[in-house]
Amino acid sequence: GGRSRGWGGEKHNTTPFSSRQTMYGRRPMYGGRRQVQRMDPEASRAMMRQLAELPPLTTAVYRGGTYVAKKFPITTFLYAFGMVLMLFASGLTVSEQAHEEYADLLESSQAESAALEAAEQRHAMASRDYHQSRGFMGFGCDQRCQQFKAKVDKYDRELQSARKAQYAALSEAKSKVGVFSMYAVQEARDLFWRTFAAGKGFAKRSSMWDLLFMGIGSMGRDEGIMSFVLRFAFQVLVNFTMGLVGALVAFVWYLWGLVKSYQPDPVTAVAAFFVFTVAAASMVATTLMGLYGAVAVPVYSMARAVGQNMRIE
Repeated sequence: GGRSRGWGGEKHNTTPFSSRQTMYGRRPMYGGRRQVQRMDPEASRAMMRQLAELPPLTTAVYRGGTYVAKKFPITTFLYAFGMVLMLFASGLTVSEQAHEEYADLLESSQAESAALEAAEQRHAMASRDYHQSRGFMGFGCDQRCQQFKAKVDKYDRELQSARKAQYAALSEAKSKVGVFSMYAVQEARDLFWRTFAAGKGFAKRSSMWDLLFMGIGSMGRDEGIMSFVLRFAFQVLVNFTMGLVGALVAFVWYLWGLVKSYQPDPVTAVAAFFVFTVAAASMVATTLMGLYGAVAVPVYSMARAVGQNMRIE
């Protein structure tokens, strides 16, 4: 069966390759039915028992929250403290005299702001002329190009000087109200929400492109709609995690400069930096927990419903 004699009396195996694979227990490469491995009945029953024993959603959330609070009490306290600050803290009210001094110095700094704006315009125009005068693909720079480059260097020094002058003028005004004043707290809030919006924008754009490429990649694949939705939901969670964590890092990066601009003493500066960071981290953690919960709650509810139905049957 399956063997023939060739030249010289040698025996050759004439059984088709795909048939030999089936004979030796391997799945055929082309054609034939795929051998599906079934779950062990005992393991399946054990999994169904576990699903049937899942507690209600509110009970599971309460137990999980209690476990985390007992396991990580300091982290839980800092999270609650940060959320209270983020929701209710508006900064200390300054005295009438401090407010007047702050307003006067802020108004006097308009000259430095106007000088900075003019320096930025001169630098931008010089940079444009310099890049237009460069050779093919920017590899060459003749004498005319060198003249434009000298102008760019000159205006760059003026720009840096104007920035320092404006920073000094604004810093002097801010020093009259303090780093825990309502002005400083509002400035920190504005900085946080700007970086937060940038992180959300990154996550939305990434999710849009992921949806496009995942849809193209799913063409011709035997994939159900539920599998595709779950896969896309997981990718959205990854994108928002990256975007919001990156936004938090950017906020912390710029925060120290904001704190220093109010000219606090070293201890107050460290305390303000710590408090603002905790508040921002708590808000990011709350947003991520809400996103993960939006995906986990339906999955948990469906798993518990399956377990309850199996128990009834």
